[in-house]
Amino acid sequence: MKNLLIIAFMAFGLAVNAQETKHDLADFKKIFVYDGLPVKLVRSDENKAVVTGESREDVQFDIENATLKIKLGIDNIFDDDDDTQVLLYYRSIDEVRAKQNASVIIADKINAEFFTLEAQEGGDITGDFEVDNLIALIRSGGEVTPSGKVKHQEVNINTGGKYYAKNLESEYLNVDIKAGGVADVTVSGKVTAKVRAGGTVNVYGDPEEIDKSTLFGGKVVRKN
Repeated sequence: MKNLLIIAFMAFGLAVNAQETKHDLADFKKIFVYDGLPVKLVRSDENKAVVTGESREDVQFDIENATLKIKLGIDNIFDDDDDTQVLLYYRSIDEVRAKQNASVIIADKINAEFFTLEAQEGGDITGDFEVDNLIALIRSGGEVTPSGKVKHQEVNINTGGKYYAKNLESEYLNVDIKAGGVADVTVSGKVTAKVRAGGTVNVYGDPEEIDKSTLFGGKVVRKN
């Protein structure tokens, strides 16, 4: 009976391992995700990826000029019924991009002097930050949801991009929005906002100064 149990557990372990693929990766500093893939980033002492789900064999990892690109093979299309997920372990990064409906969750707080986020074509990024300078580029329906604390934010939003940063405390903010973008921000010092063509900036945190320029329906709204 004991031998049968050991065999059963071994078979279960083999079945679990067969449902995931692992990739050891060279060093990279930037991560670009495409094709609707959901990716969770975990800080580690090694660079590797673990992929589960039905399309796990079709996920590609390409590194060039310290940039890791994660995407599906050219003949594959990610749909809502696909349960493929990527767990990416990294040593150090300074930029994350989500494109083509990809979704990126940064599991560990980012501590850095500079960090860049870019979401476009329906991609979204969520993370916690404690950085001196955060740059966010959002367009074509992309979404970024940061929390934490930064000294300075540089935010550029275009064509329906959304920046949900109410839970991100900031001393200074420069924001440029056009074509229907929205930003929710919390700032204690100075806000410099340029908003055009239906864009909206909702300002929380009772900043000391708001320097605003609006055109063609753009709005800057002080919330408290």
